[in-house]
Amino acid sequence: MKFPLVKKLAAAAAMLGLCATASAELNVDFSNARGTGTAPGKILIENIKVLTPVLNPFTGTSTTVETGYNVIFDFVPSTLHLVPSGITQASGSGASTCATARVQVFNSVLGANGGALAGATVSVGTRSATTDATGVASLTGLPEGLNSIAVTSGGYVSATQSANLSCAVPSNDIAVAVSPAAGSTGGLTSGQFRAILTWGQNPSDLDSHLTGPNADTTRWHLYYSNKTAGGICKLDVDDTSSYGPETVTCPASGTTTALRDGVYRYSVHHYSGTGTIGSSGATVRLEFGNGTVYNYTPPASGFTGSSNVWTVFELTVSGGTISVAPVNTVTTGVSSGSVRAQKAPLFGQPEDGRLFQGLSK
Repeated sequence: MKFPLVKKLAAAAAMLGLCATASAELNVDFSNARGTGTAPGKILIENIKVLTPVLNPFTGTSTTVETGYNVIFDFVPSTLHLVPSGITQASGSGASTCATARVQVFNSVLGANGGALAGATVSVGTRSATTDATGVASLTGLPEGLNSIAVTSGGYVSATQSANLSCAVPSNDIAVAVSPAAGSTGGLTSGQFRAILTWGQNPSDLDSHLTGPNADTTRWHLYYSNKTAGGICKLDVDDTSSYGPETVTCPASGTTTALRDGVYRYSVHHYSGTGTIGSSGATVRLEFGNGTVYNYTPPASGFTGSSNVWTVFELTVSGGTISVAPVNTVTTGVSSGSVRAQKAPLFGQPEDGRLFQGLSK
């Protein structure tokens, strides 16, 4: 439906450059808009259409000019307000729709080893395509800048993640991994969570690391050299050749053991390859059996060379209740290995880099 441009939205639109002046005759159409969490405290709302009446001075009649925008909002918890902080024109006269994307869709619990998903629908803005037999969908005419990539497929849980598209490259290569919907095929059930890591071509090898509580107050460490840690969690997929996915499920599918009380901490380590985690296009999607989803992207800065650790989130289990806190911090110059972190929550502090001891794959 179409809404009159109220004063508050008109002011935001004018501030972002949606229109030169705020006019009562303008209308904003949210009927095909879509919102995506892109980072802690940031929301991308796509395809906001501004409908502007333009008077023909010769005939005295008006025509409506439609322009689409993607707007990034900062969420302010203290006031529960969305504050616009960035804008991309996505359609209409003057829009930069020169980007192309090649989206590879995987089954999150199989990955590149037989998990390419054919017949999935991939949507970016107003464009959509279906994945071929290799699980790839190709799209053209996409707006440059931050976009959301939505994937749907029968028998799988729909997923959305963000990606920065550039017109300066022949194709933006993006990986999206979706989870099966049924518990019998690897889908999440009550009491489970799953972390899915995907990224771009470089660095070639990013690794998932999850630490959690043992019964004796020590901590276990789940990663490529210990894929079933704590007797409860599992690294379903370890990818070493770009894009991912890397998938961790806790408790592992088919396990009847419940999550132990304590802190579960998830991190991403840059094991090998050029570039950094910050420039990799990495995204982590945290899924729960009840349908709750969190999306995380790394900080834009703070990475120096390789051997960086991005600590993404902490998940605390207490008496059957689960709470999630974003950490989103970077530790530089460390190698992969045994993470025996503090027993207490870090609340915004990364794992101690000194605890990462070098191990080879």
